[in-house]
Parts: sequence; structure tokens; C-alpha cells
Amino acid sequence: GSKNKPKVLPEANNDDPLRSPEENVVDKASNVSEATPEARKNLNEAGMKMSVNSKALQKFYKSELLTTEEEKTYGNRVQFLVRCEEVHEGLTINLMRAPSIEEWAIACGYTDDVENGFEETNEMQQLRPARDSSELQSPEMDQSKMYDSNVPVFVGNVSAGTGVGRGKGRVKKPPRQTLDEIIRQDSILLSVIEDLAAISGRKINGTRGSAIDFVADLSLAKDAKKQMVKSNMRLVISIARRYQKVGVNLQDLVQEGSLGLMRAAEKYDPSRGFKFSTYASWWIQQAVFRAIAYHSRTIRLPVHVHNLLNKARKVRSELQSELGRQPTDDEVASKLEMEPEKLSKILRLTRKSISLEQPRFQQNPKDHGQESEMVVGDMAIVSNPGEEDVSPENVVDNNLFHADLEEMLNILGDDEKTVIRLRYGMDDGLSRTVTGVSEILNKSKAWVRSQESRALRKLRRPWYEKKLKEHQNSLTS
Repeated sequence: GSKNKPKVLPEANNDDPLRSPEENVVDKASNVSEATPEARKNLNEAGMKMSVNSKALQKFYKSELLTTEEEKTYGNRVQFLVRCEEVHEGLTINLMRAPSIEEWAIACGYTDDVENGFEETNEMQQLRPARDSSELQSPEMDQSKMYDSNVPVFVGNVSAGTGVGRGKGRVKKPPRQTLDEIIRQDSILLSVIEDLAAISGRKINGTRGSAIDFVADLSLAKDAKKQMVKSNMRLVISIARRYQKVGVNLQDLVQEGSLGLMRAAEKYDPSRGFKFSTYASWWIQQAVFRAIAYHSRTIRLPVHVHNLLNKARKVRSELQSELGRQPTDDEVASKLEMEPEKLSKILRLTRKSISLEQPRFQQNPKDHGQESEMVVGDMAIVSNPGEEDVSPENVVDNNLFHADLEEMLNILGDDEKTVIRLRYGMDDGLSRTVTGVSEILNKSKAWVRSQESRALRKLRRPWYEKKLKEHQNSLTS
């Protein structure tokens, strides 16, 4: 059952979520039998058409996956980038302005002088932390308030303050203002700086280089973060596809999941020995779940209520498969270990809203111009009866018409009556094809056609035709 699936990375049918769907299809075929190149090519194309339904997402499957050594190298470079951004934030608070690139480089230990002088360019400005740059656009903002010991902050979220479901929060520690303070606690950064210096072809002798070398090292770290995100976007798509039918578009879920992937790249610590995909899947799922909770309903629900509804839906599905019937609310509440009254209240208060302009009946494209124009708003009760669009005479005529139809159907057998009701949508307003009726009744198409033709022969009577003609004239007049 679904309760036995792993929480972090469920892999249905043993497919590798880090590989493209067409690669999984080809590998399955090669495990079953020796596939010829032509057969493998056909399976490749079929897998792509079946699994990748958007051309915009196909490009992510062309990215090369990172090896374990590359993940470790890139992860350490991203940690260097994150620490440098922390120093930038600390300098911003201390100086009450944005530090220059040269000041930032000196604080990070790059103290060598530039021969012909150092001049900042627009490309260098792109290396600054994005959040700090946006905050500095408002000079009246006092960033020191973010680190007031009396103000609890929900650490991990950009927005400060507390709210429903966030708890009391905890005080965010002020960022450090030099990279040496961080290196004292994290000596791995020294080896990362040495690797970056080796790529640039320089040696570290006392100092780490000049401001130009600092810019080069930051550019390499930025590229490492981009490569980690780009190489693992297929993991985002794999997780987003599981929840594409819950009210949010697939591409929106991929976009939200990519934000979680970028957050995971910043928090990933290669020294712990885990693969990046294992660690990033939690952040991606959290971003996807929050996007669903925020955007899948007209009236947004709190995240914990949305999670409770998902859990109740899963438990109801499990009980239905175990019991062979629809479980009651008491059985679901017992499985969730909560009071039945509380579950009933939550389900009642979290019902989805509908639009008053929504069609009252489902439309079938095969109705050929006989679609109903009634909307849900027509059913709303108005305060003044004189403002109702439907007159009492029409209501009486409509009731008499339905009563005569029921009387006509009484001459049919049970099977014939069921087929006629489903075929012409007499209960829900949705007419169905012979194939649709056969699937609902689990019968053959020939059986449905025979029941329909037998019922229509019984209903072809002159007095029935006369009565229906009178109702048609009365309702259309």
C-alpha cells in the first residue's frame, strides 16, 4: 500500500528519478531481452512522447548528471559562496551601506593590491547577494532590527516575524564580518580556496590574492551553483509530476521546486557523506507542497491543515482498498487518531469553493448545439422572489415534464431504463456515448446498443409523441 512507500524519494516501478523517462524505458526493454538498435530507438521515442508532455521540460533531461566527486567539489564551492555572502551581509549591517567589491574582498582575506588599480564593473555587481541588493534599494530600512535579540525570527524564511504555523521562532545570529572568523570553525574552506586558486593558476602565500582574484573565485562558485541546479532539474520534474493533478500547473510546480533545489544547493554539506539528490529531494518536496497549499485553492488553507487533508485522503484510500467499500468518517478518524467531530468539522469547513458562472451541467461535445446555458448562479436563492428569472408557470411545466418522463420510463425494464438514463443524461445532464455507458455498466457495446434500441421501440408510441410535443411547445414559448 501507499503507507509502505519511503517518505524521501518514492520510486514507482523501480524507475530512477534522476534519469529521463526514455532512458528508463530503454533499460527495461534491455533487461527483458536483447533489443536491436531500431527497437531501442522506437522505445526511446515512445518513452519521450508518453512521459515528457511538455517541450519546455525536455531540455532538462539533456543535462549531464554529476559524479560523486563533482558533487563534492561543487558543493564545497557553493559553501564558499554562501560564506562570502554572509560576510557581505555582515559588512552591510556594520557600514549601514553596501560595501564595495574591494572592501568585500579584503574582509574575505584577498588583501593584495591591484597593479593598475581596481575598477568595479556591472558584471561584478551581479556577484552581490540578490536579497541584500534588493533590501539596499530602500535606504530607510534599518537592517539591524533583523538581529534584535528581542525579535524572534523564523530562520530559513526570508520574511521576518511570526505567524500561524511558524511557532515562536528563534533569534537569528548576526552574520560574521570576516571570512577568517568562519574558517576558524570550518577549516574545509581553506582547501576550497586553494582549489580555486589552483584553477586560476596562482599560489597562496600569506594572502589569498587580490580583489580581481576574489571576483574570479566568486564567479567559479556561482557557476558551480548553477551547474548543481541544472544537473538536478530532472529530479525536480520527477517530484513535480507526482502532484500535477492537484490544482497547480506542472510548470508552476517545476518552477517552485527549482527554488527549493537552489535552497538545497546552498545548504548542502558534502562532508556529511550523502548524495546531493537525497538531500535536495526534501527541499524540493517542501517547496512543491507549499506551492500546492498556497495556490491550489481559491481560499488558501494553512499548510498544516492542507497536510492533514492529504493524510486523511491517503488513509481513506487505504481503508477503501482494505475494506472493499467506502469507509465512514468514524473509521477514518479512528485511523488518524482524532475525534470524529473534529474531522467532520475540518472536512466541512475546507470544502472547495465554486464559481457562480460555472455551468450547472457537464457539457458533452457530442450534444450538437443542445448544450444547456444554465449556470450555478441560476440556482442561487434571491431575496426578492419577483427578481427570479424562472416564472412559476415554467417551474410547474418543468415538473410536469419530468413526471411524464418518469411515467414513460416505467414501461421499460431495469436494464433498459438504466441505459436510457445514462445514454441521454437524464440524471446529471451529461449525455454519454455507447462506449462510455458500456464502461460504466461493465457490459459490451453490443449489449448497450440492443438495450437502447429495444427501449426506443417501446417508447415510440403516438400518444407519447403527442405528450412530449405539448411539453416542448409549453417550455419553449
